[in-house]
Amino acid sequence: MSNILDTISLQMKQRYSVRYGEMGYNIRTLGWGTVEQQQYRFAQTIDMVDLTGASVLDIGCGFGDYADFLRDHGVDYQSYLGIDINQDLLQEAGYRHAEKERNAFKQFNLSTDSCEEPMADVGIMLGVLNMHLKDQMDNYEYTALMIKKALKLVRKALIVDFLSSQLTPEYPREDFVFYHEPGRMLDLSFQMSSNVKMKHDYLPIPQKEFMILIGKE
Repeated sequence: MSNILDTISLQMKQRYSVRYGEMGYNIRTLGWGTVEQQQYRFAQTIDMVDLTGASVLDIGCGFGDYADFLRDHGVDYQSYLGIDINQDLLQEAGYRHAEKERNAFKQFNLSTDSCEEPMADVGIMLGVLNMHLKDQMDNYEYTALMIKKALKLVRKALIVDFLSSQLTPEYPREDFVFYHEPGRMLDLSFQMSSNVKMKHDYLPIPQKEFMILIGKE
């Protein structure tokens, strides 16, 4: 299992380093379509949880754009920690947030690294589970593992997003991404907590997505 996770992690690091080398600080480096779509996705998170006074952990933080979103929307969070496996993205994030005292960044591999104590109150994990692993590993097995690991990093709640198997008719299915079945993810979440919330009613961006909040309190 560890060799498989190491291989997947290496592929992810290389993918984003190549994109960063080609496009630099760009929304497309992170695999998102437009800034407007990214901001709309971010907005769904604060519709699910009140982050006022909370410490926030951004898992797979990229350039730390979520911290900017919280600031721009007047969310009075206590602190923000962005973690990512890619050092290129983290260096860019650190440069862009150098003078913002509430924000910090750290290289951390969710699949292989561990932490004895929670890092924050609430975790946000967006776009981390979208890659189709194909014959490397069952995607649902990988998803369950990553969510369990992410839950150990937070004290109160974790929000995770997924591409939905309820496909948008106007948008073609893509072979390199994985579409999670909402009902199956809801069942998995209830295996981890009795405090679960699903949001599947926001507009496609451009594919249909959904979010699940898993509470620990």
